[in-house]
Amino acid sequence: NTGRLFKKILQSIWHQINCVEEVFVVGKILDDNTVKGGTGWGAEFSKLCNKPLHVFDQEQGSWFKWGVNSWKKEKQPKIRCKNFAGTGTRFLNTNGKKAIKDLFEASFKK
Repeated sequence: NTGRLFKKILQSIWHQINCVEEVFVVGKILDDNTVKGGTGWGAEFSKLCNKPLHVFDQEQGSWFKWGVNSWKKEKQPKIRCKNFAGTGTRFLNTNGKKAIKDLFEASFKK
């Protein structure tokens, strides 16, 4: 049943985003300021919940942070909260893999 599967996906996104203090995404920011694909659902929900949202755009090779109604390019972000969510495309490229590695090193390296 497609409806049941769709409901489960939305519930999963809700639990991932609702229970955290900040969100990190690897994907592609589209011209309409959304993030491409299913990854974008979590990003949009993060916006609605006013969660700090950081997106690494693989094509641009840069991190962006969502402001009131637009993306602002940012330097290397850090995970600052104990409860965070990380999500993204299943089509990680070299830039995306490096972004994840750099994020964790910047956040947790002692």
